[in-house]
Formats: sequence, C-alpha cells, structure tokens
Amino acid sequence: MGKKTRSRRRKNGGADSDDDDLSAGGAAGGDYLSESHTIDGLLSQGDNNTLGSVPDDSSWGIHDNDDDEAYHKKHISEDDALQAAEATQQKLAEILGSTVPEFASEKRSSKREAMLKMWFKSLTHYATMAPYDVVEQWREELVKACSQYALLRGSPAEQYAGCRVLEAMAVLIGDHDLYEQLAKRLTRTIQATQKAIPVRVSALRALGMIVFCGIDDDVITESVLDLCEQVVQSQYRGQTTPLALRAAAWQVWTLLATTIHELYVSGKTDDSIGRGLVLLPIVSECLETDQANNILLKEAAGQAMAYIHDCRLRLGVNALDGDRHQVDTTDAKYTLGSWEGSEWDDDVDEITQTIYELAHASGHYISKRAKKEQRHVFRDYLGMLQDNESPEVVVNFRGGTLELTKFGDIVALEFVKRCLQGGFQVQLLTNPTLQVIFGCDGAVLGDSNGYSQLEKRLLLSKTSEASKLKDQGRHKGRKKRQNVKDHFLTADGDAI
Repeated sequence: MGKKTRSRRRKNGGADSDDDDLSAGGAAGGDYLSESHTIDGLLSQGDNNTLGSVPDDSSWGIHDNDDDEAYHKKHISEDDALQAAEATQQKLAEILGSTVPEFASEKRSSKREAMLKMWFKSLTHYATMAPYDVVEQWREELVKACSQYALLRGSPAEQYAGCRVLEAMAVLIGDHDLYEQLAKRLTRTIQATQKAIPVRVSALRALGMIVFCGIDDDVITESVLDLCEQVVQSQYRGQTTPLALRAAAWQVWTLLATTIHELYVSGKTDDSIGRGLVLLPIVSECLETDQANNILLKEAAGQAMAYIHDCRLRLGVNALDGDRHQVDTTDAKYTLGSWEGSEWDDDVDEITQTIYELAHASGHYISKRAKKEQRHVFRDYLGMLQDNESPEVVVNFRGGTLELTKFGDIVALEFVKRCLQGGFQVQLLTNPTLQVIFGCDGAVLGDSNGYSQLEKRLLLSKTSEASKLKDQGRHKGRKKRQNVKDHFLTADGDAI
C-alpha cells in the first residue's frame, strides 16, 4: 500500500518529477491549479504561528484612494522616514534569513508554498532601498529555491508562486546574470505541455520581465520575441495552445516590442518586414475566436494590434514598405504614417471592424460587468486605430500624479502593475529602474505632508516595526538592569 502511495505522489508532481518528464501523470498534477490561481491571500494555507502573519494587499493601503484626514494633519520628519526605511529593511532581512535556509529541508508542500508567497510579499513591499543589498545577499539562495526546488520538484501551486518570486526579483535586481541563471529553466517550463497552465503563464511573464528590466541585448530580446510568436499560434509543440498562454504570449510580445525600433515592428525595408506585420493574420484569428473564456486573449491581441498601429504612425511617411515618398523633409517630420496603399491595408481594416464590434458588444453571452470592461478596453483600441488617439492614464500619488500618454508606456504600466500587485506604488516611488522606464521622480511623487497607509502602519501603529524595535530595546534594558541588581546581591556567593 505504501508503494502505491509513493507512486501516486510522484505522478502528481512530487519530489521525483522533472521538467522534461512528459508522462501522463505530469498533466494530472495541474488539474487542481485553476487558471484563475493568484498569489493573493498570502499564507492562506500556511502556518501563521511558524512563518509569521503577513497582511493581504488591501490592508497595506497602497492604492490610489489613500486619504485619511486624521493623519494628514501630522508632518513626516526625515528621522521618521529613515526609521521607516530601516524598519522595512530589517523586516526583509528577518523574513529571508529565517525562511530561505529552511526551504530545501521543509517536507510539507503547503509550508513551502507559504514561504514562497511570503518572499513575494516581502520583495514587493519591503525592498525599498536601492541597491537592494539584502536581496543581493540572498540572491543565489532565492534563485536556487525557486528554480531548482519549486519549479523542478514542487507542486503546481509552488511552481506558480516560485515564478512570481522570480518575476518580482527581476524588477529589483534584473540583469544579464539573472537571465543566464533562469532563461533555460523558464523556457523549458513554458514548453513543458504537462505543466499546469498558470505555471506556464507565470514562467513566460517572468522571462519577459527579466528581459524587459535587465537586458539591453537585441539578440536576447529577439529570441524571446521569437518564442512569443511561436506560443501565440493556435498549435504549439504539437498540441492546442491554451488560451491563457496565448494571451500571456501576446502581452509579453507587446511589452518587449516597446524596447525595439518601430521599423522592426510595423515597417518594411528591402531587407526585412516588421514582426507585427507578419502577425496580423494571427491577431485577426485571436479577435474572432468564439471559444468560451477568451476575453483575455482578445484584449491581449487587441493591445498588440494597437501598438503595431502606434509604431506605424510614429514611423511617418518615410521608411514604410520600402518606398520613398516624394514629401518635403520638413513636412515628413510632422506627418504620421498610415496603412493606406500598403499590402496590409485590407487586413487592418478587417481587424478594425472586429474591434469596433467588440467595443459595441451587446447580448447575454457575458456578464454585464465583463461587457462594460470589454467595451471600455476596446474603445481605447478603436480610438487608436480610427482616430490615432492614444489613451491617457493617470496614476495618483500623495505628492502628485504620473500621466502617461505614450501607448508603449501604458503597456509597460499594465504589465508591471500585474506583477507587483499591491506593491506597485511603493516600488515606483523607490525603484530607480521603474523610475527610468516611466520617466518620473519618486521623491516628487511621494512628497507629502501626511502619512500614507503604509507609513501609518510602520510608524504610528502599536504593532508597527518601529514600535516593536522600541519595545524590544526597552525590554533588553530592563533585563540588563535586573541582571545587574541580581549580580550585586549574589556577588559574595550567597544566594538570597
């Protein structure tokens, strides 16, 4: 009976499974991990008494609507700000120091998953002081735990959480070394058809984030774009590609397309054709698919089409389709490009008509809320295609607002927000990489006379880290004074 149990555990993705094992049992391991699986609800299955209680995203209050007049009457001093930063770093060091060494020896899958979720929460909320020495200190151990233990031997839930941790690390310390360490493992995870769909999706997003944040190499970027173009096809590696994986491939493709020249996206020269032009038939097919639960795929394909069109506009009338138009140089500088007269004119018109129908959808095949969201999203894309108007996105901070008008920046914003979840704003205020990407100054956006919800928790709450440090200091002081008294009374060797 024991042997049968071990065999079943091995087939369900236990310690003896491997990325390259394409047995039927591997597929069964993904049956209990739904496509809607997220990393929210941290430590929902963990042991809070052992691992410590980490609040959920909503309790941190790092959102656009932070407003509490009772606390805004107070002013933040430099000492308080420094104290809060030091408290977060100490908390991060304590969490990583107490859990990372124990991960490999932990036997329970639920406890390992709780550790991974805790690391994700800690990296996105506590790592707020560049150059992130604490993260660098545990870099090798974190990469090994997530890629070799979680991805290679863990359950699907662990594999998903491990990929999310790697995605968060890419925002903090993404560089060429991190790519070299993880590229092969993540690529094999994406290609492993027996893996649970959310695991493959999260691996693809993690790979895209590493390249986006830390790689300035056209060869590597092109290789990941090639991978995405294979995954967006309806068939991949001899099997039907899951809709969620195709949608993620479109999102990563659009994100990385923002890092290359517009000519390589939607232009044509005597030597090459833009990547986006070759994918127009696939865009049309994704937008017209009638399969259930396909709204995410349609939105991702529509976003890619909108960015391809945006690149076409920014190319201007020159360097399009390999033709040299007789236009005055000064006029050409201010003239937008277009599809008119090109061999892709009909394809773009057909896609635009499909997006128009999605933007004005009616019927009862989807819920009222989903229908409203679909109309909102596709109306933005329709405005790009018909009126050449890029949507505007405003992110509110306590010290000001961040306004994004370039469609490529909006694409990056959505991708990064999906990665960091509740830690997005605090990372944008402190992370130099994100500030360069979005062209903002964190010191200006975060400047305010009042406390944020996070600062109130760190500074004003009785259970804040600062209060805990003071309490520990007072406790040590009392204990030291008591020991001195006890030593004085027993110094002659006579007990009381």
